[in-house]
Amino acid sequence: MLRLQLNKNVLINTQLNKNSVRFLSNSAAIFAGHSKWANIKHKKAANDAAKANASFKISRKITMLGKQGGTDLSTNLGLAYTIEKAKELSIPKRVIEAALKRASGELKNDAKVETVIYEGLAPGGVAVVIEAITDNKNRTIGFIRPVFNKYSLNMTPTLYMFEKKGLILFDKNVKGEVEFDQVFEEMIDIGCEDVNEIPASEGDESSNSGLIEVVTDPSDYGKIANEIKNNENYLIKEMQIGYVPNPDTSVEISDPETRESYDKFMSLLDEVDDITNVYSNLIED
Repeated sequence: MLRLQLNKNVLINTQLNKNSVRFLSNSAAIFAGHSKWANIKHKKAANDAAKANASFKISRKITMLGKQGGTDLSTNLGLAYTIEKAKELSIPKRVIEAALKRASGELKNDAKVETVIYEGLAPGGVAVVIEAITDNKNRTIGFIRPVFNKYSLNMTPTLYMFEKKGLILFDKNVKGEVEFDQVFEEMIDIGCEDVNEIPASEGDESSNSGLIEVVTDPSDYGKIANEIKNNENYLIKEMQIGYVPNPDTSVEISDPETRESYDKFMSLLDEVDDITNVYSNLIED
């Protein structure tokens, strides 16, 4: 009976998400409850690659992921994915190998690298959760706090407005077109909490209409990622554990000046090198 209710709830969520915008877009129209990734403000890879400390930044992330989940790439898919991204950014092989050695303890590292979370309110009353990887928390907060101060904003608890979830995006049409209903049933069977089909953008023939986003409990994230990876019909495109805003806490910005302030605020956060992700509960127009 519980299983039937779960399927029913997920089906309702999936139907509500049918109009989700394309994954990882920073400018498309996004609504609360649609693509969960849409609430994450990502830095562009090209922008990261242009920064002088890109190698140092991604090496810290590799070390952190390796310490958390081990350095076996066959079981730590988050680490494997990050290394692939590092290669795409032309990060030197020696940098990647050194980061893995630090993670395994083979190479000693006196600096304590850790993930830290900062919370606060952005312009328009938008709740933000800031995720950073740092070896010096005083330095990191020293860059973040002035961004809030510039707009007379407070760093205040907002994490209660979000839920930590595993997020995986994959292409379902690697070996030929697969019907969404089939994918939906498979994903529910392996324990996914939500399944969303990400349609191609209107008028964009190059966009991929075979993208599927699944939401998981963080404890099931690795198992489900492995199930998807081992299915020859599917190809994982993006994956991470992140913070998804609760729909009933979402806010809108209708005033143009406030929206301009919000965009500038987020741009300033983008310039902080230690920051890896910024999550918000803003409903985009």
